[in-house]
Amino acid sequence: MGKISLSRKVLLVVSSLEAAQNPKKLRLAYAGWGLETAIAWVGIEAGLFKKYDLNVEEVIIRDGPSGGVQALLGVDVFLGFGNPVNVVQAISGGGDIVFLGSHVSIDQYVFGVVPEISAITDLKGKKIGVSALGGRSDLAARVILRRAGLDPTKDVEVVFVGLSPQRVIALSQNLIQGTPLPSNMAADAKRRGIRVIEAKDVPVITALLMTTRSFVKREEEAVRRFMKGYVASIHYYLTHRNETIGIMKKYLSLSDPRAFESMYEVFAAQLGPFPAPSGEATQAIIDAVAGADQKAMTLKPKALFDLRFLEELKASGFMDDLYSEKKSL
Repeated sequence: MGKISLSRKVLLVVSSLEAAQNPKKLRLAYAGWGLETAIAWVGIEAGLFKKYDLNVEEVIIRDGPSGGVQALLGVDVFLGFGNPVNVVQAISGGGDIVFLGSHVSIDQYVFGVVPEISAITDLKGKKIGVSALGGRSDLAARVILRRAGLDPTKDVEVVFVGLSPQRVIALSQNLIQGTPLPSNMAADAKRRGIRVIEAKDVPVITALLMTTRSFVKREEEAVRRFMKGYVASIHYYLTHRNETIGIMKKYLSLSDPRAFESMYEVFAAQLGPFPAPSGEATQAIIDAVAGADQKAMTLKPKALFDLRFLEELKASGFMDDLYSEKKSL
């Protein structure tokens, strides 16, 4: 490799100093406060976005369920943990929104069915009860149905019944013929004469990191640096427990101080080092939208994401440098 001239060395140093002194401003919005937002808090409070020459400004959106769509009209990046169906509906309608990554939890579900149903495939043509459109039980049901080879937009009728106790009652009265239930409700369902079918771990998207395609095109380097800071913030969360709990206390007011430790552990247990999407979980959102908007049926999970920034970090060795212990990515 050839030698770098003294003048070029000076230019590089000056450019680096200017970048550090004049970081790129970026507006990050989220709707209210939730565990997923803790990664952004860490990135800001621990100076990890600043490390990558970004000055991140927090913008709080009051309308949790649909705020993400409107927020992107006035901010650069949105960390959304409301109902993701609203966002996919906007994309289906031509909205200029793209996902940069997502947080996914692995939920434990069983499927409660009426006694004459012996397998999920037997639910074709039946009514499936869920809490609400885009709710966790709705998305879980769609994942489980697709795994069994059923199309949740065509092969069953999804009806909105309410929370798990209401769905159990509706099932016991044959008002619905199947419903997803948290695994801890299996025993109660069996006592009511409900057949319980085991389901494997069910992925559910709990937060989406999104922006607009026009912003990516206009500010590609800023997005790249943001994703570096965000992934570094996940690492900090996982490896700096006490410091992270201290940051959470700045943002949340809880009557029981011990609740912070519980909250930290809950999120850490579902937080992987890489905010990669789940195809199953994303397809479930598309299915939920497609029930009311047939245009959504043409959407493909991969097409909703721009994963080049995460892929760059993985390929460059950035992740290996962050983690001293090898983790499955």
